[in-house]
Amino acid sequence: MSSSTPLQVIACDPPRFSAAEARALAQSHYGLSAAAAPLVGERDQNYLLDAGDGGRWVLKIANADEDPRVTDFQIKALLHIATYGRDITAPVLRRTEDGADSVVVERDGARHTVRVVSYLQGKPLENGPLSAPLARAVGRTLAHLGQALQNFEHRGPPQALLWDMKHALALRELLTTVRDRSMRDLLMACLDDFEHYALPAFPALRSQVIHNDLNPGNILVNARQADEVAGVIDFGDLQYSPLIVDVAVAAAYWRNTTGDPLELIAELVAGYHAVSPLSATEAGLLYDLVCTRLATTVTLLEWRTGEAREGDNYLDAATVAESSAAPFLRRLRELPRDDVSRRLRQVCASVSAGAAV
Repeated sequence: MSSSTPLQVIACDPPRFSAAEARALAQSHYGLSAAAAPLVGERDQNYLLDAGDGGRWVLKIANADEDPRVTDFQIKALLHIATYGRDITAPVLRRTEDGADSVVVERDGARHTVRVVSYLQGKPLENGPLSAPLARAVGRTLAHLGQALQNFEHRGPPQALLWDMKHALALRELLTTVRDRSMRDLLMACLDDFEHYALPAFPALRSQVIHNDLNPGNILVNARQADEVAGVIDFGDLQYSPLIVDVAVAAAYWRNTTGDPLELIAELVAGYHAVSPLSATEAGLLYDLVCTRLATTVTLLEWRTGEAREGDNYLDAATVAESSAAPFLRRLRELPRDDVSRRLRQVCASVSAGAAV
């Protein structure tokens, strides 16, 4: 993986194991007799395993082009989070019949790392309404997740991924795939501002392993209490990066499509700051970091659309889920950077002072 480029990683086709093969893997390596139903994945292939009274699990088949050490990085992170012991519900790793964290299987001359994790109960947030109380709850959950990962280290190579904001400038080579000229110019301006205002600050920021993808599809809410977070899933985009990037990635999905575009983002930041206080510098960077995440989403969606790979279920799902990304980015870019930074700093100051936002 260390020799791969960020584009090569997302350009790889996911594995294509059949449901029958998934069932056989679950039985032979995990002792699970279960039905297998496909789940959407960008780079990996995922199956929901329903073992009846034996519970429900997720079988994850890693892309053959993914360095096994990257997969191990994700596995060890889940094991580390399990030791945190509070405030975070994340998938639990199931070991193989031999007690291993994962198993490597060969198919058509390619080697794939396979692992199984628990299936969490809850409703994906992408299927429900956004609210201010839920935004705060998600902010608090993300802060606790950051604390759970704070001391996690792994010797494996970093995953080269365009979803890693440190590689955002590599998106410039994909902007030619954006058909709308005004949007293309806007995306270029976002990347230019990221390079000028945000990227130079990265070396001085507090950094650690972060989730890096707290989008609504990876947040589960309580089926009976819609303002409660039931769990966090999908640790496939884990990165070592500035902690504030995790906040920006999550905030980029709290898109108030009418009225104040910062309303829900401010609530998420308030929830986060209440658990893990942000510095004035970190809060001041959020505008450009949120815009950069949105620019990444829009650019990669346009690129995938142009690729038009057969059977790309991830593209189909992303096209629906991210339909608001481009319009919301346009709205954010109408706001003066200094005004946004000032407001978010004030949000943090109000929380620190114990006042309502």
